[in-house]
Amino acid sequence: MRVASIDIGTNTILLLIADLDGRKLKSLFEKESIVRLGEGVQKNGVLSQEAMERGIQTLTEYLGKSHIMGVEKIFAVGTSALREARNSMDFIERVKEELNLSIEIISGEEEAQLSFLAIAKDLREVKKPILVVDIGGGSTEFVLGRGDQIIQWVSLPLGSVRFTEQFLHSDPVQKKEWKRMEDEIHRWLSKIPLPQEPFSMVAVGGTATTLASVEQSLEEFFFEKIHHFVIKKEGLKNQVFLYRSKTIDERKKVIGLLPGRAEVILAGATILYLAMEKLGCHSVMTSCHGVRYGLLYKRLN
Repeated sequence: MRVASIDIGTNTILLLIADLDGRKLKSLFEKESIVRLGEGVQKNGVLSQEAMERGIQTLTEYLGKSHIMGVEKIFAVGTSALREARNSMDFIERVKEELNLSIEIISGEEEAQLSFLAIAKDLREVKKPILVVDIGGGSTEFVLGRGDQIIQWVSLPLGSVRFTEQFLHSDPVQKKEWKRMEDEIHRWLSKIPLPQEPFSMVAVGGTATTLASVEQSLEEFFFEKIHHFVIKKEGLKNQVFLYRSKTIDERKKVIGLLPGRAEVILAGATILYLAMEKLGCHSVMTSCHGVRYGLLYKRLN
């Protein structure tokens, strides 16, 4: 069976088209579009008309691609921005009416479960506990588990778009702005599960894959070089300082960094770096899998 999943996030909308062979997924096509659906939600509490139009346009494109590739079933979920925006049902009803696509808003708990499921299926051979960190535009999930069993999880309002809009208003960012953001991240990180035994840390989502791409100076997205790439804490620290020192236009020239992520990468990188510090991790593995993979595993098993 050929299936597709769409992950509608605060910053990006992601598409996965895959063949289901027994219980195995074979990825055929993937696309990430930086849509900023959640732009302004932090401040205004609603999705803007412009953001909804960008969302509709992207979903129209994704459905067209799915049709061309003979997809039989499409699953779509919305995360932080659609959970929080007061008018999210306006967007969902429009998508249903105009595109005949149903979107399910999933909770932070479901988001954490799907992220972990994707990693657990991919890293079956890892025996020690895995801590999955999924940094999104509006929230970050920390999920600790072993095998395919979740031990602890938490979903926190730490997001690259959320914290950029809340704290980082100057260009380049002022030291006091970054310090306020750092303090707020530290405050939330006190709530994450602290493993009682050695574990592996795996980061998923666009922030993580972007950091891996920049670390390797990749001219374009290269799945084979990013998936399972290990970032050292020192390298991540250097990236944080790099983004702090540059204007948004200067960041756009950094090799490996998509221009659409230039504005929000500092907040995302800082969340991951401070989480590594809090947990005493010297390195983190990046994964190109995430909610969209977990969604297919869950729906089709």
